[in-house]
Amino acid sequence: RGGVRLAREPAAINLGAVVRQLEATQPLVECFRTDGGACPLQPHCRLRGRLAAASEAFLSSLDGSTLAECLAAGLPISPGQARAVRSAD
Repeated sequence: RGGVRLAREPAAINLGAVVRQLEATQPLVECFRTDGGACPLQPHCRLRGRLAAASEAFLSSLDGSTLAECLAAGLPISPGQARAVRSAD
């Protein structure tokens, strides 16, 4: 059937944490890469700090939400769907 099984109840899954894990290897912009990237605006760029603050504000906003809050109203979730294979963390 495919799909995903949740390791926890949707109300216990924080959206900020999910996005951080999913995006951990995808920098927002070139200069956020671990190797520094090849940004043509360096060393005079004044965006990096602003973009870092915006990214943190976005994630902080998601920290206040759970997966349960994003589910469609009335979407049935059986105990088998909510219960899942334990995650590695």
